[in-house]
Amino acid sequence: MIKKRKNQKSLLGMFKMFLIIASIAIIVNFSFSWAKLKNTFIEPEIILSGSIEYDQKSYIAHIKKVNGEIANQLPSRKILEALMMHPFVQAGRVSHRYPNKIIIELKERQAFAIINKDPLVVLDRDCFVLPIEDNFNNYDIPILSKFNSDNNLYPIGEKSLSVKVQETILWLRSLYDQDPDFYSSISEVLLENDNEIVLILNEYPTKVLLGDTDTLKKIEILKKFEQTIKETKKITDYAYLDIRYNNQIIAKENK
Repeated sequence: MIKKRKNQKSLLGMFKMFLIIASIAIIVNFSFSWAKLKNTFIEPEIILSGSIEYDQKSYIAHIKKVNGEIANQLPSRKILEALMMHPFVQAGRVSHRYPNKIIIELKERQAFAIINKDPLVVLDRDCFVLPIEDNFNNYDIPILSKFNSDNNLYPIGEKSLSVKVQETILWLRSLYDQDPDFYSSISEVLLENDNEIVLILNEYPTKVLLGDTDTLKKIEILKKFEQTIKETKKITDYAYLDIRYNNQIIAKENK
């Protein structure tokens, strides 16, 4: 009889312990659920970092709600996917910080050249079409003139579909990587006679005729010519320099 009572007490103690553990588990689960629910309605604090020149409000508007969901409740991957759809975003990284902070590191696309058409088209160094900003007049970058002006070739947020524009941006990018000063000296790139490239340099201005092939090679010839004459003249002392023909420069001095 005594043994039976001891067993009953043991079972009762185990039952009480089970109730205590279950109660704690319920409270903890409820606390997490409540915190999550509460966090759903907390306005997210979005922190942007990186060298950001574009309007930050545009990025915040882009990520506060995605597909009708509140940004706090979205995984970092979904927020990043939404950000990558923004035309100025080249790369990014997203992380959450409890309770309501969203940390976003951005690398923006930078204006690299302008297509001279109506409306103007701004391109980055990967030939992606960027939206026109209010301060685009401050851009000191080459202007591409007389290229195909069909608006369908320049979808915002995507690569330009013009093959000639793609080719031009490609050699301009190579030139920038090799000699950023010479890239900066280019005021305008003209496409004449369908395919022939003509450079207009900033100073004076000087016209440089490059023809339709071996653009970078001919620019190297031009730079060697500049070194040859540097003791007495500058390239901009010439009205035009014709480098269309193999290994020769036809020059006309300014009057």
